[in-house]
Amino acid sequence: MTRILGVCHDVFICSACIVEDGDVVVAIPEERLDRVKMSNVFPTTAVQACLEQAGIDMSELDEIAVAWNPVIDLETTPSGYLNARRWRVEHLTQVPARFLGLAGRQAGATATFIDLWPDAPPITYVDHYLAHLANAVYLSPYEECAAAVIDGRAERRTGMLARASGVDLEVLGETNFPQSLGLMYGAVTQYLGFTPDSDEWKVMALAAYADADNEFLAPMRRLVEIDEAGGFSVALEYFAYYNFWDRRMYSDRFVETFGPPRARAEDITERHQRIAAALQLVFEESMAGILRALHARTGLDRLVLTGGCAMNSAFNGKISELTPFRESFITSCPDDSGTSIGAALYRHGVLTGTRSAAFSPTNYWGPSYSDEDCRATVESFKLPNHTVVDDPAEAAARDLVVGRLIGWFQGPMEFGQRALGNRSILADPRHADVKDRVNAAVKYRESFRPFAPAVLAEHVPAWFECPIGTHVPFMERVLRFRPERAAEVPAVVHADGTGRLQSVDASTNPRFHALIRSFHEKTGIPMVLNTSFNLNGEPIVCTPRDAVRTFFSCGLDVLYLGNVRIEK
Repeated sequence: MTRILGVCHDVFICSACIVEDGDVVVAIPEERLDRVKMSNVFPTTAVQACLEQAGIDMSELDEIAVAWNPVIDLETTPSGYLNARRWRVEHLTQVPARFLGLAGRQAGATATFIDLWPDAPPITYVDHYLAHLANAVYLSPYEECAAAVIDGRAERRTGMLARASGVDLEVLGETNFPQSLGLMYGAVTQYLGFTPDSDEWKVMALAAYADADNEFLAPMRRLVEIDEAGGFSVALEYFAYYNFWDRRMYSDRFVETFGPPRARAEDITERHQRIAAALQLVFEESMAGILRALHARTGLDRLVLTGGCAMNSAFNGKISELTPFRESFITSCPDDSGTSIGAALYRHGVLTGTRSAAFSPTNYWGPSYSDEDCRATVESFKLPNHTVVDDPAEAAARDLVVGRLIGWFQGPMEFGQRALGNRSILADPRHADVKDRVNAAVKYRESFRPFAPAVLAEHVPAWFECPIGTHVPFMERVLRFRPERAAEVPAVVHADGTGRLQSVDASTNPRFHALIRSFHEKTGIPMVLNTSFNLNGEPIVCTPRDAVRTFFSCGLDVLYLGNVRIEK
């Protein structure tokens, strides 16, 4: 057996995982354990939790794979790190030191390199984009495919195009910093008063409220160029994201062209909506241009897409419409958090020359809590008004039908930025005011942001404009509702008639599927409103204790903790 620990750190949402013989057996973001949203510290707690869940210690690892290559940072003057926490080259010593500390803690005594290092597994630093690439390819169902990695930046890259065949990854071309489509989107996110590298999906949601063919479209189009090979360039005079000493990512010229920036507390106006709409359209046109060039270079009809830009679910839903690719796959974690998995999978491929033969569209890789664990937590708190139910799916469906807002905590935790039915807040999608109720009671977020429908997989084509057999297991695509059905579920239909759906299959999540099936039998609606189980500014809950605390800190009506029903 080949057993590899994957780690990503000093990025947005650090994480750890363990891959055994090419399969992910456990993966956990650090934020779920240290309870700091988008935690970017070294994932010590996640590493320990992964080892415990896998039932091993560090001596049983064959290798440690780190999803960043600090040697590349030696090639450039570190001026960009003057205001940063550290120069990344320090990872060459800091990462081994972190693991030495963990090994010493496991040994139960103070340890030195002489004591422990001869028996420690080797540490391999994997290029960040190769980790992204392996995450996309090796988790996909495709033996052969084209691949694209596009996000803000890594060691020096901002884009990569590749061809994959089996375990072989052939890099066809790259775009390097400071040319960056992801950082351009982030700069406009900041200009619109939001937080870059965090709130880009707010801009994506805001774009639906305006026609993109407006006065800002032409100047926005001048900001990006795509070449015939699929490379891209940005009009750098409009931006300042490459001036690391300047916290502002856009330049005076951008302000001269698009008007004054929005302050964080300022009301959102129609001008802001039009700028967001123009940005989203130009982003989609640019991504489509890159992928059309990739298709021309490879001649392949299957695509995997990854990197931060693959979190743009509005574009993801249009890939088959805007490009020649007939099929596409996006993992549950194309963002930085998924590179721990990608680094481990990449090293497994290098060491063994193989990849996992089994494809499973799941990401339930986190800590799992049985019904017995949940009951023990409830009893430890001496919570009133709780009962053990024989069929939590049926009971929860009844609660939804009468309008209750539900916290739904079941089984192993999802990996990725979206809750997929194990750490979810659920509501009845049939009433337009439900969106406002969830916002007022729990999420406390901007009113223009939509909530997602979780749909029985077998009913997706009847409700959305898509081919039969369409699967969206990770809430990774926005699709258009069929106009004749949208009015039946106003709480999950966005301003432009779309929804960022999750298709729920009985084989991957039987209890969640049973809940929606029961709701369908009672209402004729094969979907529920699904949003992540967390308060605004907090990470998604991980443990039963997290769920109980969150439940009693907000306006949820009922909590299903395994098969325990708790009512306020």
